[in-house]
Amino acid sequence: MADTAVAKKLQPSRKGKKAWRKNIDMEPVEEGLESYRGEERVRGKVSDGDDLFTIDTTGDAAVRRQVAKDRPLRVDEILNQRSAVPGVTNRVRKPAQEKTISKYTKQQIDKIAKRKSQQDASPLPKKKSKHSTAPSYDMWGDEPAAEPVEENSYLDVVKERKVNAPVTLKRKPTAAVHQPAVAVPHAGASYNPTMEDHQALLRQAHEMEEKKEAESLKLKEKLSYRKELDDIAHELEQSLEDEDEESAPESDHDEADAVQQSNNKEAKRKTRAQRNKEKRVRLEQIMNKKKQHEKEIRKQIDHLNHIEEEVKQHQEKLKAMAEKRQEIREYIEKEGVKRLGKHYVKERAIDVQLQDELSESLRQLKPEGSLLHDRQHSLQKRNIIEPRVEVKPFKKYTPKVYEKRSYKQFDAKHSK
Repeated sequence: MADTAVAKKLQPSRKGKKAWRKNIDMEPVEEGLESYRGEERVRGKVSDGDDLFTIDTTGDAAVRRQVAKDRPLRVDEILNQRSAVPGVTNRVRKPAQEKTISKYTKQQIDKIAKRKSQQDASPLPKKKSKHSTAPSYDMWGDEPAAEPVEENSYLDVVKERKVNAPVTLKRKPTAAVHQPAVAVPHAGASYNPTMEDHQALLRQAHEMEEKKEAESLKLKEKLSYRKELDDIAHELEQSLEDEDEESAPESDHDEADAVQQSNNKEAKRKTRAQRNKEKRVRLEQIMNKKKQHEKEIRKQIDHLNHIEEEVKQHQEKLKAMAEKRQEIREYIEKEGVKRLGKHYVKERAIDVQLQDELSESLRQLKPEGSLLHDRQHSLQKRNIIEPRVEVKPFKKYTPKVYEKRSYKQFDAKHSK
């Protein structure tokens, strides 16, 4: 009895993690490692699956050609797309012949119809149906046919037109792609910046203010009244008086010269020799001009290589200018300068503190700027929303107060 009894496995201690680690059964792990070492001794070191197998991504050209050769035509594929189940066959019936009604039957039908029409029987009241009279429709069926609309020949037919959305609605703005949604502030705007960063930010703010001041001064100069305008009227009057004084004696002298020239023209007449001489002079001038033109053409032919080089340089210059214009256009699109509405995106002022205003700790820091305004300016700069300007209330006319006649009479009565 003692030999056949199975030895009971003692339960190890489970008190604490130290006992757990001490009493771990390592026999399955050792058996697995021993089997793995045995395989290495018999077969050698087993490599990974990636070294043993490869995936063919290109395929065999001969197989591809064979498959393409054996492939049926597209027409045959379409014609072979038929169901394997045969169609339902119905018994062919002969067309029904129209039944002819005899003359006697027609007379009987006419008598019954005449009798019913003569009887003045009151119609029976209709029973109320339990079902609702509301129109019903099949939710999964086809759409109901539209009711015919009565068309008036005197009025134009108004049809609903589908509004097509613009193409740019689905296109993202270029500035929104290239510009960050949240711009990183300058290092000088930190609560504890370095001296160089703070001075650089101050310089930027100073340049911006100088630019604004120069623009305002330029606008004032344009709108201001110039003192030179007062002297224009006096100068015009003086010039008109001088012209009147000079024109009077000159007109008399011109008339006398005209009379003398007309008399000389009538008196003097050119001879044949003078006319021939003038003709020869004109021919010589024409020949000289022709020779000069030919000489210039020869010079241009001699300098043909030089001219070709100049043309080539000019074309390269034009090409470089076109590329530069394209780069500027792309840069402007990326910067988002293109305006959406009638207003441009205004440049924001730089939030900067002076040297004396810098705080020594975060507790004494004075907050500047607004996150809401920053978000709005970022959306406007990236051409996502349209820039707007604040519209202030404006009254075109000031209200006028009138005193009515009845009010005047009322005051006069009570004053007595």
